[in-house]
Amino acid sequence: MKARLDLLHQPPSSQITQQAVSLFQQHGALWLENVFSREVIEMLRKSFQKRFEKTSRSDLVKRGALVGDQRYMLTLDIKGKFNHPEVYANDRLMPLLTGLLSPNLRIASFGCVTALPGAEDQSIHIDHPPLFEATPHLTDNIPPYALTMVVPLVDIDERTGTTAIWEGSHKQSDDPNNADRFELLDRLMEKPDYSAAAKPLPRQGDVYLMDYRVIHGGLANRSQIDRPILYVVYSRPWFRDGFNFGKQPSVSISAKQLRKVPKRFRQMFR
Repeated sequence: MKARLDLLHQPPSSQITQQAVSLFQQHGALWLENVFSREVIEMLRKSFQKRFEKTSRSDLVKRGALVGDQRYMLTLDIKGKFNHPEVYANDRLMPLLTGLLSPNLRIASFGCVTALPGAEDQSIHIDHPPLFEATPHLTDNIPPYALTMVVPLVDIDERTGTTAIWEGSHKQSDDPNNADRFELLDRLMEKPDYSAAAKPLPRQGDVYLMDYRVIHGGLANRSQIDRPILYVVYSRPWFRDGFNFGKQPSVSISAKQLRKVPKRFRQMFR
């Protein structure tokens, strides 16, 4: 993956933050190493696994959680290990997130996607239709309005599969020799070809960020273990995702749990 930085568990300097902002704006995606400790991620994995195992597959389907072959998206109740600023407002990431979006950014959705062993490739897609349907390329020319932070809860390798990302596909290219990005998406949806895609292999503690406009798709899980990833979508305050959440909420946090959120972060959940 071309856009990649190692944060080494330290709050980034303004220079590193600006470098990260520039890389993300250029590529529409960014792999950040060593954001969390492995211990924190392992605690989140165990907490999620307990919740996931208590939910039947039929109930997940009723909730609209099936998002591909043996692949489930579950909105998480923000409580326990998940209701902690290190998870949703990590100090190594907030300067980058606010630099890309807004100091008044919101959490647009919060959940987990699990690809079970044997899950096939997900359909190649973008996460949201163009904001301006009649003139879709207008959306290409604005700054990011939402991005997804992907936090793998297990080590990712070729067997577990990862997310294939077409770096740079979040905007229309100025090069007339490059395909229109919507034509590229149509072609990939009809006949998947991963030869030009980046395939990050993050370890526990790494994250990768994806612009809501970038073309991507989850790859098959050929391993013998589940592949759960925590996702947090951050957005500008005016954006609401009514496209991906019909039967289940995009964010689930009770009034009691919201009171546990430090006051300076509560606006992120409103």
